[in-house]
Amino acid sequence: MAVLSSFGLLLYAGVPFVMTVATAPFLILGIGVDDMFIMISCWQQTNVHDKVEDRLAGTYKEAAVSITITTLTDFLAFYIGLMTPFRSVQSFCLYTGTAVLFCYIYNITFFGAFLALNGRREESNRHWLTCMKIPNEGPPERSKGYSICCVGGAYDEKTNAEEAQPINYFFKSYYGPFLTKRP
Repeated sequence: MAVLSSFGLLLYAGVPFVMTVATAPFLILGIGVDDMFIMISCWQQTNVHDKVEDRLAGTYKEAAVSITITTLTDFLAFYIGLMTPFRSVQSFCLYTGTAVLFCYIYNITFFGAFLALNGRREESNRHWLTCMKIPNEGPPERSKGYSICCVGGAYDEKTNAEEAQPINYFFKSYYGPFLTKRP
């Protein structure tokens, strides 16, 4: 959506399209997916028993700052590229920088809305794929079916947040401490 919006806007404004611009969608895809991973990671750290509004607020509280900072640096990097004397590089930087801005807007608005819809699905105990209601058999709080099919995995009963993924455990327990050792 960001690529279509930015390309459409700039083509409508009469900005020339050069072949180097054709590689921009791949960069924007990478930036957008990175922002989505950040938001999903923050969503998974929220309490699954909280209201969707509270979970979304917690997600934005943690994710919005890092997404905003990375978007600003990307946006500025591409717009600084407009100072080059090469017209093809100028065109590439203008198209890509504008797409980065649209990508940010769509991640903050539309993706947040999809997270809220997913939270409503979790809250109503529905399957992740079929959205069919999962019968609540088991503990009165949440069923085993809920943990497997609705939340996307098991959640920690103590924190009421989804359990950390193996990659999170690796970086927290092994890689992080390895990097902080003096040698």
